[in-house]
Amino acid sequence: MLGELIGARYKIINVLGAGGFGHTYIAEDTQRPGNPRCVLKHLTFASPNAAVLQQVRRLFHQEAEALERLGRHDQIPQLLAYFEENQEFYLVQEFVEGHPLSDELTEGVHFSEQQVIALLDDILSVLEFVHAQGVIHRDIKPENLIRRDRDGKFVLIDFGAVKTLGNTIAEATGETSLSIPIYTSGYGASEQCLGRPQFSSDLYSLGMVAIQTLTGMRPSQLPQDFNTSEIVWRDQAQVSESLAAFLERMICYHYIHRYQSALEARQALQQVGSGGAPATLSTANFLGRTAASPLTITPPLQTRFQGERSEHRPVSHRFNVTKALAITGGVVIAAFGLTALMRGSSLSKWVPLASHEPVSNSVRNATNDRISAGEKLLSQWQVNPKKQEGVERFAAGEYTKAVVALESARQSSQGDPETLIYLNNARIGAETSYKIAVAVPLGDTFGSALEILRGVAKAQDDLNRGGGINGIRLKVVIANDDNKLDTAQQLATLLASQPEILGVVGHGISDTTLSAAAVYQANQLVMVSPLSSAVQLSNFGSYIFRTMPSDRLTAKALSNYMLNNLKKRKVVIFFNAASAYSMSLKTEFKNALFYNGVELMSEFDFSRPDFDAADSVETAIAKGAEVIMLAPDSTVSDQAIQIVQLNRRRLKVLAGDSISTAKVLKVAGQDATGLVVAVPADVTRSPFQQQSKQLWGQQASINWRTALAYDATQALVTAMRSDPSRAGVRRVLSQPTFTATGATEPIHFLPSGDRQSHILLMTIGSVTAGSRTVYEFKLLSGKSGK
Repeated sequence: MLGELIGARYKIINVLGAGGFGHTYIAEDTQRPGNPRCVLKHLTFASPNAAVLQQVRRLFHQEAEALERLGRHDQIPQLLAYFEENQEFYLVQEFVEGHPLSDELTEGVHFSEQQVIALLDDILSVLEFVHAQGVIHRDIKPENLIRRDRDGKFVLIDFGAVKTLGNTIAEATGETSLSIPIYTSGYGASEQCLGRPQFSSDLYSLGMVAIQTLTGMRPSQLPQDFNTSEIVWRDQAQVSESLAAFLERMICYHYIHRYQSALEARQALQQVGSGGAPATLSTANFLGRTAASPLTITPPLQTRFQGERSEHRPVSHRFNVTKALAITGGVVIAAFGLTALMRGSSLSKWVPLASHEPVSNSVRNATNDRISAGEKLLSQWQVNPKKQEGVERFAAGEYTKAVVALESARQSSQGDPETLIYLNNARIGAETSYKIAVAVPLGDTFGSALEILRGVAKAQDDLNRGGGINGIRLKVVIANDDNKLDTAQQLATLLASQPEILGVVGHGISDTTLSAAAVYQANQLVMVSPLSSAVQLSNFGSYIFRTMPSDRLTAKALSNYMLNNLKKRKVVIFFNAASAYSMSLKTEFKNALFYNGVELMSEFDFSRPDFDAADSVETAIAKGAEVIMLAPDSTVSDQAIQIVQLNRRRLKVLAGDSISTAKVLKVAGQDATGLVVAVPADVTRSPFQQQSKQLWGQQASINWRTALAYDATQALVTAMRSDPSRAGVRRVLSQPTFTATGATEPIHFLPSGDRQSHILLMTIGSVTAGSRTVYEFKLLSGKSGK
């Protein structure tokens, strides 16, 4: 094909590789000045089946669109074009001049420790971005890490699109002998070799690359421990304990014991690079939690840590070789991540404010209008002139008049928690008080924000009516983050700068909670989250707690119900790749199925621009699915409810807690009957609900969100009774004997900061109310997932 013109534009000048279903060429772009070089990837197959062609065409476009998103990163080749010609498919990508890392790893060459740390940091920063797009690379090895000539940075190539599409074709045509494994032996993790890659599979591969640079030995040359299946390599390298421990965790045989995201690994690597304590086993080592790591090092591992070190040799680089390299494309949509947690954002840009640094004027000005103890209105839930008068009096320091106005506002709007919080604060006035903050998304005043505030306000009201803490009453500051990540971090920075604030209840979703948690941890201000269930919050730091159970418990309860009660095994999942909560629940559900020998049949991403609810449901049914698992976050709740409606009870439906709202009852109605949802608490007909209805009125929404916000406040208050200081609150909450009275059960925290709790399963049923049929949540089972 040399000299041939493809797409009437790309002239082939060299062959770079061929195999399976694809060929790779260097080509010249004849329609650009100077005919610059590019890489042309050609996908070939032979099938007379029109259905196969259509399937390949659809997948090709999906993969190309994802590649285009990936190419926005400076260290991933840009996708320049993609097209179809004569029923064959082509990708055109940026040509990168440089040489593969494998060229530097000649026999006997060893990298220095600082070179290895730099290599790891460089590639982990790329993987943060890749994983945030919901992509697993699946073939990280020295040959696919290109050191770019112009700046020495590594470019990550060969995402394996041709292999992925080729295997799809092989399966569709029955030519399974042509299928290609999408990993390289020695660098591929155990679960990847079984066809079940995780985000941490890429971390395993990168860890093996780093070990190769330290030892000078390829992975196939390293032995495995017979008892643990772990790689034995320490006796072949001269390396510090901290870096060795970091790499040991990167390459753990079982993926659940590795770092679970590139972000988590990179944070731990920063500790290694700074010369701190070994970042051995969890984010806790980076953020200061003193609890034991969840990973147990077995005696065989401890024994081989003591092996002799070989002589350290300097690395010899060969920068004078310039090679034309094939940059292949494609993606594999996958399930995980804290760092898949936010599309279009990156936690790496969020730098926690050190406790001794002043808050900048820009941060203070940007957040001032979002924080109030009563001097301004944050919620526009209802127009209430008396409430407006109350905050104006409060701002003027006229607390007695503010109390009168706010009491009047309460009478006309009993269910408004903001009014009660400001009223309690006005009653304290200028007297000495203790202070906490609550961070909620008040842009969603008809949703979870009001439910959270009702729990906090009730705890404050109960405490102050009972005389406070040794006679000192509690003030509550409200902060509105509108569920925006940058805003949440700015608010956390401002709250942390106010030493009188002893704790924070918040935030409203996992994404904002995670973004703010690093600031609270750095500034040693306790945060107790009432709603964040993402597994990444476990062991986040010694000042981070939550009253909401982890998604791991939710996933376990739902998967057990599906397998043991429904006796079903064919399941599809709907999720939002742009949400930390949704990705966390999705991944944990997949993991729970993995250990029961079950795989998801299909995954449907609400956030895709081409997502079609009706088509997705019909596709699931056509594939023989028996169960739909819904893992939406609040931003896609309407789409999730639409799935319930379109399903029309044909498939069983399971769901995470985010769908346990009154809206699904009102909108989906009969179509929602039988839906099973996992929730952390049931307040129905409890004393807490009865007391709350008296406080807020019979029409106010009181549910598990209200209960967990109440519990978060109760935990802070109980700790403040023993030691009303920031360090004291953390110390008391961390004690194994700590207990506080909760809305439905006592509050205890595990060393990870998680609540020692359980999951309840509820279902939607109907009741007759006069001539109407009303739908409601009913308790389906007892405690689960302990």
